[in-house]
Amino acid sequence: MINICLIGCGSVGRRHLEAILKVKHDINIEVVEPNIEVTKDTPIGQNINYFTKIEDVSDNIDICLIATTANVRKKVILELISKKNVKFIILEKVVFQNENDFDEVIKLFKEKNIKSWVNCHLRAQPIYKELKKQSMIVEDTTVTYDYSDDFTLSTSTIHILDLFAYLCDDYNLKIESIKTDSKLKESRHNDCFDFNGEMKVVSTNNHELIVRKTDNSFGEYLTVYHPNLVVRSGEGINPDNRIGFVGDKKIPYVYQSSLTNLYIEDIIKKSDCDLSTLENSAKLHKVMLKSFRNLLKENYNLEVIDCPIT
Repeated sequence: MINICLIGCGSVGRRHLEAILKVKHDINIEVVEPNIEVTKDTPIGQNINYFTKIEDVSDNIDICLIATTANVRKKVILELISKKNVKFIILEKVVFQNENDFDEVIKLFKEKNIKSWVNCHLRAQPIYKELKKQSMIVEDTTVTYDYSDDFTLSTSTIHILDLFAYLCDDYNLKIESIKTDSKLKESRHNDCFDFNGEMKVVSTNNHELIVRKTDNSFGEYLTVYHPNLVVRSGEGINPDNRIGFVGDKKIPYVYQSSLTNLYIEDIIKKSDCDLSTLENSAKLHKVMLKSFRNLLKENYNLEVIDCPIT
């Protein structure tokens, strides 16, 4: 029996739970969610137990998914690993709001021999695996990520940086420029903000990523400009738009509720999965947090230690 623990059962946590129920192994599922109201209409079954406190779950956890907001995630991690024995952890993004938290948690994970990953799921999507397989991202390739009003640069940048790092095999990225075109908007999460804008990122191999806003109403698109081929992928709200093309090859997107189970099955089988390790993701997070902190100071006269995004 594999013990799986999910901490945080909000909108993202629920998608993880839907996927966990698809795992093709004998599993025991324990969900920790302090807000009882949140779990009233979540799945029930003989292999699912709900708790409000970490201390009440099993002492030995094989795989833990932490889907809390960023501002409490380190506190949750410290409590978890001080009270329970955990082998593998998958963390939601944005992982932490402060660069120093990464160093502290990575050190603790190494001491306790815990393997960890960050759920930037784009690299697990079939279309980007196909793009990677064809080795289309060569030196001097330009990648653009176009988005519409359904997108927020503040919360989605880490997904885009992770995808770019995956496609060009380079975690030493530099945000060359970033500018906003909007006022700070209050996030649905307490004490957090959202903003939009444009961004230019470069890799050490001269790959270039341009993130920009467009007037289309289809959601998000990534386009790779290649000498012989244009790759276009969509993440529109309409399911019909969640289809990508590599040349004439049509490749559908996969929802999170059908991805997390694949991560778990891979971890059970080979102690690894398609996601970025926490160590690699930390490099991207640190670059992003530093740029965002500078942007908040220069554009909004807001000086912060913990970057208010999640």
